[in-house]
Amino acid sequence: MGQSSGDPGKPPGRPAGFRKYLRNTSWLFVDRVVRLGAVLVTGIFVTRYLGPELFGELSYASALVGIFFALTSMGLDDILIRDLVRRPGRRDQLMGTALVIKLGGAVILFATVMILALAKGLDTTKLTMVLLIACAEFLKPFAVVEQYLYSQVKGRTAALVNMVTVTLASLFRLGLVVAGAPLVWFASAYVVEMAIGVAGFLLAYRGIGLAWRDWRYDKRTALYLLGQSWPLVIFGLALYVQAKVDQVMIGDILRKTMGEARADAEVGQYTLALKMIESLGFVPGIVVASLAPAVTRARREDRKLYVDRLVNQYRLMFILFLVVSVPLYLVAEPAMVFIYGEEFRAAGHLLALFAIRLFFTNMGVAKSSFITNESLFKYSLVTAVVGAVLNISMNYMLIPVYHSIGAIWAMIGSFFVSIFLVDLFFKEARPNFGWMMLGIGTFWKVRNVN
Repeated sequence: MGQSSGDPGKPPGRPAGFRKYLRNTSWLFVDRVVRLGAVLVTGIFVTRYLGPELFGELSYASALVGIFFALTSMGLDDILIRDLVRRPGRRDQLMGTALVIKLGGAVILFATVMILALAKGLDTTKLTMVLLIACAEFLKPFAVVEQYLYSQVKGRTAALVNMVTVTLASLFRLGLVVAGAPLVWFASAYVVEMAIGVAGFLLAYRGIGLAWRDWRYDKRTALYLLGQSWPLVIFGLALYVQAKVDQVMIGDILRKTMGEARADAEVGQYTLALKMIESLGFVPGIVVASLAPAVTRARREDRKLYVDRLVNQYRLMFILFLVVSVPLYLVAEPAMVFIYGEEFRAAGHLLALFAIRLFFTNMGVAKSSFITNESLFKYSLVTAVVGAVLNISMNYMLIPVYHSIGAIWAMIGSFFVSIFLVDLFFKEARPNFGWMMLGIGTFWKVRNVN
């Protein structure tokens, strides 16, 4: 008597919905960690096997295609998840229409990339690798199943598919190293990985009693989805340009002054350092995601508390930058030599400089909370385009003189403008500039404002 109804075996105060979302988030975190670990471990063996020059050739081909990755997603992923939750009865129509739109984007990507590759006069090996990596994008649209799983809070299923995919793909790449395979085969690994992932998601979809053959295209739904997603396509293209174009520009610009082999080696050194710094990017993302509900709740209930939480978030990001970047700057070069070998010492020097980028990455991730809560998505689009244009312009000026180091300074300069200075030109975003400065200037005052 006196006990509340419910399952006595479950802890009080934790409703079933809470536990469901907590488990879902936990699986997504595990998925991210496993995939990151597999990629890093496999990357060590592949990079050491290929060496700077061949690794640079592979990285150049991957970056040239990667600039246009947003065309395959067509900005639909989050919109599809949202509409599958809101309109479950239109599941097959939404899935089928999204698939067709993404396939159309893959066609545009393939045509654009191949025209660029031919116009650049790439050699046969690079052209073949670009072709293979671009072909893998025709498989990606079938992975819309992943968005359906997220809409149904089935993060465990999506995580398992992703972890199996990265494990098998890593084994394939390691097998190529053991077999002493030629460079082009490592480009084919992109196709293999995508095929495994798509097969896994389609099997998972069938495993929950659904069939992808029931999907159907609808013109009105397509117009609705494209009307919603086109700003995200531009936004995604701008972000991918800012992330990938430096590798392509290093190769293109230095090829004219240093020759093919040395330019490819420079791309290889730069890409390895970039991949290492990007691997640290998930940490601030997790911190901001964990604080997001508290920030959103404060935005709705108490303006002062909302500002306090944003400032506190900026303090946390700055502390995280200091904790990671200072040791990284000191150990980057000897650590890279120890892991990848003496021939990648230059990558260690670049990695030490890349430590500065963590400041801008962390603050940019934290700033996403402000943009989301204030619904400043058009402003976000402007900042992304400004950052991409500035990055390209600065690369043209700095790479011929300073090589890869110039590309790092171009990236830092474009981030400084797009993350900080652009705020001053928009009335809605101007207060956030002050909050960021306050957070950085008083980082030691970090406190719990939850």
